[in-house]
Formats: sequence, structure tokens, C-alpha cells
Amino acid sequence: MAFINEKLTSEQQQEVNSWKIRYPRCSMGQILKYAKLENPWYWTIDREKKSYLFGVYYLRDFFNETVFVFIWNNKHYTVQFLSRYDEDDTLIWDVPENYACKSFVFPYNTEEGFIDDLRSALIAYGNSGTPREKSRKNLVKCNF
Repeated sequence: MAFINEKLTSEQQQEVNSWKIRYPRCSMGQILKYAKLENPWYWTIDREKKSYLFGVYYLRDFFNETVFVFIWNNKHYTVQFLSRYDEDDTLIWDVPENYACKSFVFPYNTEEGFIDDLRSALIAYGNSGTPREKSRKNLVKCNF
């Protein structure tokens, strides 16, 4: 099965809350605090692999840099990517230019399949991770 974007039900939100996922909130390369992933509205999910991608925040000074929580092989990773558009209006996810935090740097994990699954999740996520992103799937690429 492939990654898809879904709006979470209240039951799914409670399930995600029960996972007690914490991620760093960073600025200027330093961790400011840890935040709890609570009541997300959407996820990008591959049910067969039990992998999930959540967009959690944008960098204040670099609005095209997005921080995500990626759950893969029962572990969660904080990952960050730069988004930009090419001349054909294709969204391109790329390696960040300004890391929010020095503690998470691409490739984030070197296990086989990690990058491929992360790439697939970002392509499905598109620009916003909402279910309406299905129509843009062909207009999303990853440069990593």
C-alpha cells in the first residue's frame, strides 16, 4: 500500500496522543523545548508499513523549511526539509539549507528503506498533508 493523506478521527487523535511523541522545538540551531504531538488533524500514512508523517512546524525565519515527525519501524524521527517550486509549478522537497536544530541532520537514518519511505511520504504529503493533496501527487518531487 502507498502513503495517503487522511483527516484523523477523534479516536485516531487519541491513539496518536497515546504514543506520547515528543519533538524538539528549535531556533538558531538550539533546542528551545520539547513539544508533545497532540491531537493532529492530519497524517500521511502507509497502513501496511505502519509508517506515519506529521507536519509539525515551519521555521519562523525560513518559512519554506518544514519540520516533520516521521514514524518508521516503530521509531520516530524529527526530520526537516526545504520546499520550493520549479518553473513547471512542481513542488520540490530538498535537503534543508538552514537546519532548525543541529541534532537532526539529513539523512536522519541510514537503515535500508528509510529514505525511500520518507521520500514516498513527502510526495504523498504534497504541500499541506491534507486529503485534497491527491490531485497534486504528480507535481511533487524529492531532490534527495
